Amino acid sequence: MTEHKTCECLLDYFNDTLTDEEKSQFEHHLATCKDCRDELQELNMLTADLPFSAELTEPNEGMKDRILASVFEESEVPEETETPIVIKESKRRNYRWLQPLLAASLLLSLSANAYFYLNQNGQEISNPPREGTDEIVKQVQLAVSEGYEGTAEAAMIKKEEGMALVVQASNLKPLTGNEAYQVWLIDEAGEKFRAGTFRTNTEGKGAVTYSVNYEGEHNWTTIAVTLEPTPDSQQPKGDIVLASQL
Repeated sequence: MTEHKTCECLLDYFNDTLTDEEKSQFEHHLATCKDCRDELQELNMLTADLPFSAELTEPNEGMKDRILASVFEESEVPEETETPIVIKESKRRNYRWLQPLLAASLLLSLSANAYFYLNQNGQEISNPPREGTDEIVKQVQLAVSEGYEGTAEAAMIKKEEGMALVVQASNLKPLTGNEAYQVWLIDEAGEKFRAGTFRTNTEGKGAVTYSVNYEGEHNWTTIAVTLEPTPDSQQPKGDIVLASQL
């Protein structure tokens, strides 16, 4: 791998999406490349101010129980409660002019990672990632259900052509047979809408990007990930693995 090609792996190294072998190669390169070391240090400093790098607060036990107990109930959805997001304040304010560019780079990298996971598992993507004036309007960390393991983050992204949902998960249990993980959006009326399907790799990681373009007005209140027996369920059949209020 050429030095130039290795330098291009900086964002993937920063996002921790390289394989063990690629990570080892890049860290060897990092020891000899001052430009990459300086840029990595600047990334670590600047992301303290970015909305997408906000510290996510784990919901308390009471909220977690209410979310997991009511996700797929047909009864009235409880009053919406937002999980507070705390933004760190950076001391390096002279770098603020770089933040829009850095935010766009990180968002593009996240979309590319999702594309890689899906394409690796043979799934079609109708809208490949592209540059644009995108804005993150909601970001949540999903709570794991009892008896399962794993973590996931979800972001609702306002794009020029509509709304998109990005979900990244890790440490999920391996799939067997024709199983797949499916993402669902639930509105205030209790209706469930498919919002993407993904399979995990050998490390238990998976991701999906989905264009949310359902007809009519929808006030999305909940997002959930279920373990489905097949990847084509039109309504949830399997167990809830992760969920959160929006």
